[in-house]
Amino acid sequence: MDLSKIISITGKSGLYRVVAQGRQALIAESLADKKRIPVHSSVRVSSLDEVSMYTKGDDVLLSTVLEKLHALEKGKLSVDPKGDLEVLYDKLGEALPNYDRDRIYSSDVRKFFMWYQMLVAAGIFEEDKKAKKKAGAEKEEKDKDKKKVKGTAAKSAPKKKAATAKRTTAPKTGGASKAKAKPMHKGAQRGS
Repeated sequence: MDLSKIISITGKSGLYRVVAQGRQALIAESLADKKRIPVHSSVRVSSLDEVSMYTKGDDVLLSTVLEKLHALEKGKLSVDPKGDLEVLYDKLGEALPNYDRDRIYSSDVRKFFMWYQMLVAAGIFEEDKKAKKKAGAEKEEKDKDKKKVKGTAAKSAPKKKAATAKRTTAPKTGGASKAKAKPMHKGAQRGS
């Protein structure tokens, strides 16, 4: 799942998609209401692609946890992000069994589920599925093209070798002589 264009802006609620990048600011579009705003370089921005969640072992990328939750919930959310905190921690435990409860704060858990709802509502998961299908179809086309090219290259390879052999044995034509270098006279040199 590619979340590199999805950002969280400090001081603003919600998630934003990077639409364009200028010299002095990013242009971001809200996932909720599609309004565009400039985000200046002085504002702190976090890309969701770089966010990870604490576990008892190595940290896990947020995109991985979101995909697991999406698979568990089948595109919907059965818990309320503003509801009971223990229910939220239990649901997080289903998606990420070895999460570190001491290091993941309650505000982070609520934010995780709110972000999940925003991403589902914006259709990010469906876009990802379409992109994967399109990439798979393109890969199949490239593989077919490679097989066709290999088959035709193998048939035409002996002809190319024969043609190059004929070219190398043919005598060179044209008796152009090389230009001879003339020595410079002392008076013609600069600075003398």
